Amino acid sequence: MRLDAPAEGESALIERIARRVGQASLPDAFRLVLGIGDDTAALQIGEQTLLWTADMLLEGIHFRLDWIDPASLGWKSLAVNLSDIAAMGGTPVGALLSLALPAERTGAWLDAFVDGLAECARAYGVALLGGDTNRAKQVVIDVSVLGVVAGQPVPRSGARPGDWLLATGMLGGSRAGLYALLAGEASAIDLTPHFRPIPRLQVGALARELGATAMMDLSDGLVADLPKLLRASGVGAVIYAAQVPVHPAAAHWAQAHGLDPVAFAIAGGEDYELLIAAPPPVAQRLLERVPAEAGVPLTHIGEVIAAQEVWLQRADGGRESFAIGGWDHFRA
Repeated sequence: MRLDAPAEGESALIERIARRVGQASLPDAFRLVLGIGDDTAALQIGEQTLLWTADMLLEGIHFRLDWIDPASLGWKSLAVNLSDIAAMGGTPVGALLSLALPAERTGAWLDAFVDGLAECARAYGVALLGGDTNRAKQVVIDVSVLGVVAGQPVPRSGARPGDWLLATGMLGGSRAGLYALLAGEASAIDLTPHFRPIPRLQVGALARELGATAMMDLSDGLVADLPKLLRASGVGAVIYAAQVPVHPAAAHWAQAHGLDPVAFAIAGGEDYELLIAAPPPVAQRLLERVPAEAGVPLTHIGEVIAAQEVWLQRADGGRESFAIGGWDHFRA
């Protein structure tokens, strides 16, 4: 897979918007550190860097109310935003919640949803500061989170040839849950990765502190998200298939349905794990410290190369092109 082709799908849409609005104009007290195209915006004011992100969840697109309980949906609505803050190496501070709801969702369902969101907020020290409400035929959830970071955030654009690529946790668990739900076999799969993702805030902060060069969260799947980081950095990568950490639920589902577990796992969206690029000495320190200090598995899955190509290297040394896949709202 070559990375010098024009962007497509959602990436092309974002680039189109960025071209139309042009360079951001800010008051003199603010300096733009990162704008459109990264996991969060970053604004420096004095010695403080503010992180600002937003995510929408739409009924029928991101969730089905006959599948997910309202408390889990509340947790997930905040957690996916906190994952963006984690990807910059930052600390979340506060959140705004905007909701559009049918009338029948304004009672007990709303209470349970807010309880789940508040549970996530308490777990990660986030204050719910306000937002907006409206009436709609289907549920629309829009959460915006403000965070801070000491020093410079870790962008997508800093990866360099020779850097190692690391991934937290295990991949494909959320996709396995989704496929089980679609097949009516939810009782056979652990749905926790799909319903209640864990934002890797402690890992992101440690990666920034130790000197990671680039980082992003895996919201659309490794095959969709890795090229975004590589394009931003002007580099390519080789991914070692045998070292990809496949979630047990993904391995179980793939094997039961005659699929390649690695191919299944790397194409799965909504894992919200972190993809980290770091020079080998930094990567080695992270591989030692992250499991010990954060209790999170961390795996060396590949290496950054100079050529703007992406390869999947099999255990026998053979390579194949890293096919475009993963989740994209605007890809036909």
